[in-house]
Amino acid sequence: MHINFDELIAALQDCCSRSKIAFENGMKFEIDSREVFTRIKIDNCLIASQQVQKCDFGFVRHSNDEFYFVELKGKNIETAVDQIISTIKIFDSDLIKIPQGKRFGFIVSSRNPLSDQKIRNLKQDFAKKYGHFLVIKNKYCPYVPKKLSQ
Repeated sequence: MHINFDELIAALQDCCSRSKIAFENGMKFEIDSREVFTRIKIDNCLIASQQVQKCDFGFVRHSNDEFYFVELKGKNIETAVDQIISTIKIFDSDLIKIPQGKRFGFIVSSRNPLSDQKIRNLKQDFAKKYGHFLVIKNKYCPYVPKKLSQ
């Protein structure tokens, strides 16, 4: 278990880079900010096991220790949500505890076959139990973090 993100990143240098973009199979997540972020490749790097569900990437926002869990997915949104939740649980039990208000989920899918009501329910459940909020977008998800209050 790590005390802070700096310690986690130092221990996982091979999985980390100073990037604000995740791109895979035509799906793209991008943070639009001048702040410093570290991208952590979670799937097949930080968590190599094929026996557990996990999301693709994580991003550390160094200015306030927010963490963005990112899954780039085909069309199975519910599986993507499960992968993010599983990754949050792995972080909490084995890596670093992140307060719920500093956890954010992002799913970028090739298409979204779910109804608007089902999407709303997934987002509400996530916000109630696991993180600050969940964003679900098709193909491209630009995210502008809220400015920090001085």
